[in-house]
Amino acid sequence: MAQHKLLLVDDDSDILEINSAFLTSEGYEVVTATTIAETMECVQHHNFDCIVLDVMLPDGSAFELPPRIQAYSDAPIIFLTAKEQAEDKIQGFQVGADDYITKPYSLPELSLRINAHIRRNMKSEGFLIEYAPLKINIKTREVTLKDSPVHLTNREFDILRLLAETPNVIVPFAKIYSHVWGDESVCDNHLVMVNISYLRKKMEKIAPEITFIKTEWGIGYSFAYPPVKNSVHGEF
Repeated sequence: MAQHKLLLVDDDSDILEINSAFLTSEGYEVVTATTIAETMECVQHHNFDCIVLDVMLPDGSAFELPPRIQAYSDAPIIFLTAKEQAEDKIQGFQVGADDYITKPYSLPELSLRINAHIRRNMKSEGFLIEYAPLKINIKTREVTLKDSPVHLTNREFDILRLLAETPNVIVPFAKIYSHVWGDESVCDNHLVMVNISYLRKKMEKIAPEITFIKTEWGIGYSFAYPPVKNSVHGEF
């Protein structure tokens, strides 16, 4: 499973170690830096999903960093700092931060805020499609239903994505076949139906009471949202 990559910046090695260990246990890939120079080196050589910055660093104030970081990355930036005065928070947001957390702080809350900013950023960039309780990550090709992973083949994922991009709109067999198999010749309806069946069964294992994929008899399929009650299992 692909991991979201974080950059944690702090000159306190104990804080870095604690934060890194906790966020790694939460499923993130963590890179650390202790100076402005190291931060810029990391940003230029890695693609991060979120960046967490302490303000007071040995070689300067991290308040100067957001504009420099944004020349290389559109990752959300969170200040995590002991500077708790109102004017410091205002300055943090003015220079381009997406969030500002003061020390002391809760590790679970830090993780939740990081996750919220990553999801918001992915949605704004079109990488995340959400139809509760279904989430489709276009960037990592991961699908979760009720927060449980749905392990799909590439073709099953491509079918689901195609349908989900136009909810409640009928997608003909021919369009699904040409889009997923890249074949403009005579459509193989049976091949589409078999893959739809596999896709449904995998989703039904997690949420047997609902279905997002609706059969449009003799035409194709549509993505139903809100999802419909799944009264007929194994339906083609």
